[in-house]
Amino acid sequence: MESTLTINVTLCVNGAKICYGKFSLGTSLSSALDTFDMLKGSESPLKTCMIEMELSKEIAGLEVPVKKIFCNLDQLKENAGLISKEIFLLAQLEGRDIKPLQ
Repeated sequence: MESTLTINVTLCVNGAKICYGKFSLGTSLSSALDTFDMLKGSESPLKTCMIEMELSKEIAGLEVPVKKIFCNLDQLKENAGLISKEIFLLAQLEGRDIKPLQ
């Protein structure tokens, strides 16, 4: 069974994490890593208030982290546009099966 890969967007404020966004990237790890590696951000936390973007792979119903970056609002804006473009390319032009998230 193929695992679904997702990018989770989480706001980190004062030690609390609020997950407020999730993008499905299909089942190809290489395509998901290619997309994630294009994102803007830093591998180390920025400040006390930041946005975390994490690439996860679902294994046996559990999300397992693959890669993580931290970004600011300007970077998030660029990243959301880039992810949306890549999802469109995968689903429409390459005919990959991108399933909606539940």
